[in-house]
Amino acid sequence: MKVLIIVFLFLSLVNIESYAQSDATQGASVVTIEEIVVTARKREESLLDIPETVVAISGETISQHNMKTLDKIGMTVPNFNLNTRTDGWPNVTMRGMGAFSLTQGVGFYLDDIQLFGDASSRFGDLDRIEILKGPQGVLYGGSNIGGAIKFISTRPSPDAVSGNLKIMVGEQSSRDVEGSINVPFGDGWAARLFAFTREDDGFMYNPTKDDESIAGYEESGGRLSVAGPISDNLSLYASIRSNQYDGPNNNWAMERGTPPNFEYPFINDIDTKSNNDKETFGAHLELVWELDGYDVTSITSYTDTEAKRLTDVDLQPEHWLDARQDETFETTTQEIRFTSNTDSNLQWQAGLYTSNMEWVERATTRFGPGTFICFCDLTVPAKQDNTETSHLAAFGNLTYTTGPWEIGFGLRVDSWEREKIVPANVTESGLAHVNKVDGTEVLPRLSISRSLENDSMVYLTVAKGYEPGGLRHEPVIFDGQGKPSLSTFNKEEAIQTEIGWKGTFMEGRGHFSMAAFMIDYEDRLFTTIVQSATGPFESIDNSGNSENIGFELELAYQATEFLTLAAAFGTLDAEWDSGTVVSGVDVGGTTPSGSIDNGIALAANYAKPLDNGMEFVADFQYNRRGPSTSMPPHGAIDNPSYDTINLTTGIRLGNWEFMIHGENLTDEQYYTDLENWVNLGGGGALDGVNNMTDPFYIIGTHGHPRMLSASVTYNF
Repeated sequence: MKVLIIVFLFLSLVNIESYAQSDATQGASVVTIEEIVVTARKREESLLDIPETVVAISGETISQHNMKTLDKIGMTVPNFNLNTRTDGWPNVTMRGMGAFSLTQGVGFYLDDIQLFGDASSRFGDLDRIEILKGPQGVLYGGSNIGGAIKFISTRPSPDAVSGNLKIMVGEQSSRDVEGSINVPFGDGWAARLFAFTREDDGFMYNPTKDDESIAGYEESGGRLSVAGPISDNLSLYASIRSNQYDGPNNNWAMERGTPPNFEYPFINDIDTKSNNDKETFGAHLELVWELDGYDVTSITSYTDTEAKRLTDVDLQPEHWLDARQDETFETTTQEIRFTSNTDSNLQWQAGLYTSNMEWVERATTRFGPGTFICFCDLTVPAKQDNTETSHLAAFGNLTYTTGPWEIGFGLRVDSWEREKIVPANVTESGLAHVNKVDGTEVLPRLSISRSLENDSMVYLTVAKGYEPGGLRHEPVIFDGQGKPSLSTFNKEEAIQTEIGWKGTFMEGRGHFSMAAFMIDYEDRLFTTIVQSATGPFESIDNSGNSENIGFELELAYQATEFLTLAAAFGTLDAEWDSGTVVSGVDVGGTTPSGSIDNGIALAANYAKPLDNGMEFVADFQYNRRGPSTSMPPHGAIDNPSYDTINLTTGIRLGNWEFMIHGENLTDEQYYTDLENWVNLGGGGALDGVNNMTDPFYIIGTHGHPRMLSASVTYNF
């Protein structure tokens, strides 16, 4: 019923505004919706010319909807599930591909630089966000089996000094300040600086300790970039970025109810302050040579992330079990790309790519009195690994246009390797050992599209993607000579077939895109919780095969000069293949974790000048997430559907902007993810302790409750 009411109000807004404007627009030129230019295929082109599903979120929408976290981005796109894990990594699935776990499946990028340790950081001053659905193996490589998310920053401009300063305050004692400035300094060169800082008390609390011990956080960061011509045909773009976060791991709560009757407690009665102290530094250098017939682009990046996390993993007020995890990620990437720059019927790209990531993990487990280990306070080493992951790839992509037809073909040969060194002091044998897995994947892509007379296009695209295999932390395997090694898990693969239709309608006043897809998904990777002598840890396994089938529809409509409407709908039917067994449980025919049955997103933006020189602005957003299943695959939990409503309204006067923001106005309670968690208190026997006697309980990550805030912005 709530959905029907929202749809009715949404459509009524269209009709009322259209009729009110009908007399005024008689004889006037037709109002058209703005063309969207993206770089999904690593060249600038119209969104409507790309034979695959790409969602673009403009910088203005990002600012007005306060999209400063992954959760808010994920809420706006159907068949896209995105939030932040306890350890700061993204939880993400696209069309049911990828996993809410240590394996990503969806790549994150900032200006064509793949993000590894800092994908969940806040990136501001963005021109747009591009969400590419489906395998992106040819141009983006491994870890993009489900798609890619691209943050496109605003580049320095040599035209004029410009910028903005935005101050926001709101509930939870939140204080948020961000700003940017663009400064030209002659001969086509310019620099741009963005910076932000935020403090927030959060919405979780501890009834027996200081509220801020589990809720409050601080985050700050910034980016400095410079761009300009070195010569007539050589240009440079360079940037450095920094981000610091100090706060709780996430909004993780113990759920005492049973699906679908959850209690949604905002209480964490724990003994240890769970905290994530994370710092990232990154650098990016891009050179473009414009030659006769083609461009040469060199993109080099370096990223260093350090994270220190402390987690009360038993979620009990008594000290039973805590985990300390210190990690560093040091990553370098290099891409050389050759791109045709003529207007001929044949367009092509070719290039080489290499990356190297060193991941150092030092984890300890602290056992308290009364656990199954001892009746004392004991800290023991857990995971203490050095992991190195590298990729070396060659890729090519070409499109040929003849009449109304376009044929595209791409191919990537991607060689990968993962090596893990386990120190002697944390192995059962007392012997250090080096472990390695590698492979070479061939990733093809084929598309056929035809332009129609009504300014639209139909297409068929088939693409393949993969996620590399790897090494488990445990168990350790010994050969006949007693030499230790780690067990391995295999790569996962997906082949997607997509049929779509996109174009314009009503003389350019509207854009539409619809697509049906079928995905053959093999050797899916999921995480399971394993209990060991050094505490619980997450182990990755190949769980089996599934088939994902779905449909998506997106509409954008310039109803009048002042009113823009948008709607999106998605549905997904994902099932494990018959006979699939995970951890001894037959899951054949059931829905894999992370798959959302359906989703709806409605948006309306109204901006109209007033007689007094001011402009009235109202931005409405409704999002619905259908039911889903969560972790683990063999004991999936049903997560009920939920709806959220956001509204931003205010006025603009000259360079000033005054806004009131309401997020989740109906104060909907929901979990972004759920998981069956081992009852770790007292060694799993909590008789009489908080009424917890089951060997497992449910933990859930809260969606954000209602949040009211106000902001003032000065643009110059």
